[in-house]
Amino acid sequence: MSAAKRVFVVGGSGFLGQAICRSAIARGWQVVSLSRHGAPTIDASMRGSIGQHFLQTIEWVKGDALKPDTYRAHLNGCSAVVHSVGALMENDYKRYVRLGSSSNTPAERTTYEETNRDTALEVVRTARETESVGAFAYISATDFTPFLDHRYISTKREVEAELMAHMKEMRPVILRPGFMYSGTRPVTLPLAAGFEIFRNLFKKTPVGCVLKDTPLAKAAHVALRREIVANAVINSLEDPNVSGVLSIDDIVRVSTGKQLEH
Repeated sequence: MSAAKRVFVVGGSGFLGQAICRSAIARGWQVVSLSRHGAPTIDASMRGSIGQHFLQTIEWVKGDALKPDTYRAHLNGCSAVVHSVGALMENDYKRYVRLGSSSNTPAERTTYEETNRDTALEVVRTARETESVGAFAYISATDFTPFLDHRYISTKREVEAELMAHMKEMRPVILRPGFMYSGTRPVTLPLAAGFEIFRNLFKKTPVGCVLKDTPLAKAAHVALRREIVANAVINSLEDPNVSGVLSIDDIVRVSTGKQLEH
């Protein structure tokens, strides 16, 4: 089987991961998804026949990113790997971000070090050992909120450094979105609106002058629909000229071909 259009998605059953898988399928990729629970509970945007097609099209692998033996064989034949697993808050954070969603999966305890860093570093090392893999996309983050533990960003930067240190062996695509939202997770909609209101106040009123040297300036970023980020992932993997860190502006440009309005 040709490796040209086969992608291995770590966390393909998750919030962003499902959108990445959908984007890949739409572009003709074969998709292998690794998660601890295997096939997901389909979110509200994919009910009925669409959801069944999604479930049947993807090869769902139940395994642990920290244990390469549970997925190493499934990497063979894949030309690209995507790591879309991440924790915005530690421990029982999924209890909060899943408000209003259809998922019945129990919340899991987690840490930034394990989820954001260690799972990614283990998959990176395993991917480098797989001959067919030529590109690795990592969902990092811009430093968009002053309220989170600094380790949320620092653990992601450690993974970025590892990918960049070995860029001659495997092309790194590092996406740094800010807050992501979707109608399938209703709690994200008012939060995204809040980010946009604050960004406009910061950019277009004296509020920006007052707050520019404070931690609150971090929040003056555009919130992105998860589909924008997902499309940027697949477009980047398909374009060998895309490499390194993609800012929010870069993500929008790569995804849509348009410049972000400031």
